[in-house]
Amino acid sequence: MNIENQLDIEQQGALGIIALNRVAHLNALSLNMIEDIIAQLEHWKNDDSVQAILIKSNSPKAFCAGGDIRYLYDCYKNSAPDYKGYFIAEYQMLDAIRAYQKAVVVMLDGYVLGGGFGLAEACHIIISSEKSRFAMPETAIGFFPDVGATHFLSRLDDIGVYMATTGEQISSSDALYLDLIDYHVPSEQLGALQDALAGSDNLNKEKIEQIISRFITHPAASQLQDLRDVIARHFSFENIDEIEQSLENEKDEQYKAWAEKILSLLQQRSLIAKQTSLKLQHLGRGMSLQQCMLLERDLQDIWFEHGDFIEGVRALIVDKDKTPKWQKNNPELEQILEKLA
Repeated sequence: MNIENQLDIEQQGALGIIALNRVAHLNALSLNMIEDIIAQLEHWKNDDSVQAILIKSNSPKAFCAGGDIRYLYDCYKNSAPDYKGYFIAEYQMLDAIRAYQKAVVVMLDGYVLGGGFGLAEACHIIISSEKSRFAMPETAIGFFPDVGATHFLSRLDDIGVYMATTGEQISSSDALYLDLIDYHVPSEQLGALQDALAGSDNLNKEKIEQIISRFITHPAASQLQDLRDVIARHFSFENIDEIEQSLENEKDEQYKAWAEKILSLLQQRSLIAKQTSLKLQHLGRGMSLQQCMLLERDLQDIWFEHGDFIEGVRALIVDKDKTPKWQKNNPELEQILEKLA
């Protein structure tokens, strides 16, 4: 069955399969995709012939490149309130996956960015190939990491701050090292793994993990592991100015080029997006997942008016001049952030 060409839905044996199929857009999550995932999960909930769910991608390049930011931009510019409905639906989808009574497996084989990262982290069993690249790149468009990243990145302490503020990509080896994924399976073996799952007649979580164990391999060494100490040295500060000053003062020749590159990247990002992302990471360390998600939702609803998202999307996606005019500060937003916390 095909739902508006954006999802491919099928059942193989006892395995219900949802394949993201918006390939030309690297599976950026449209509102229809989100609503249809929710509907399909509800449809299978009481179907005893479906024992587990697999979420995957039909794109050879990406699992999911994130949310449909152009849609959100257009809604806002056209004074349509649909952008708020998009976030409501997206968070309903994440909640539905997390609470699902049947095992939800996700296969990652390509870019896992933004909303796609959040979707993957909501699944119960996370499998990735060596081809995957992970990032929460929201600060590049004047936004902040959402979809639960206030929780799942904050558990990584200074590395979470680094990922949230810079938007830098990490490898599947890094993701395994950080426990952001559960299993590493070579890309060429993912099809065979799917067949093995579909051929099983008892797809509970334990059986699924036994099947996966036949396909796992050890990935290449994590490069992020080698950077852990230097990241902690620079990204443990309470504010962005201190982080950037620390990077500027890096004296170790081994890390000087890296520090210069990261500083240059940070200085291109929206100041209020960086400050907010840093604050959320610090707050998230003391909050439950539910509290983090509620905080993100509160902030999403006011960000389009007060944040830099619209300007970021304009510069990078719409006009493509790549010269966003970021706000230098926003006292009103700072007051709102203090109240939210």
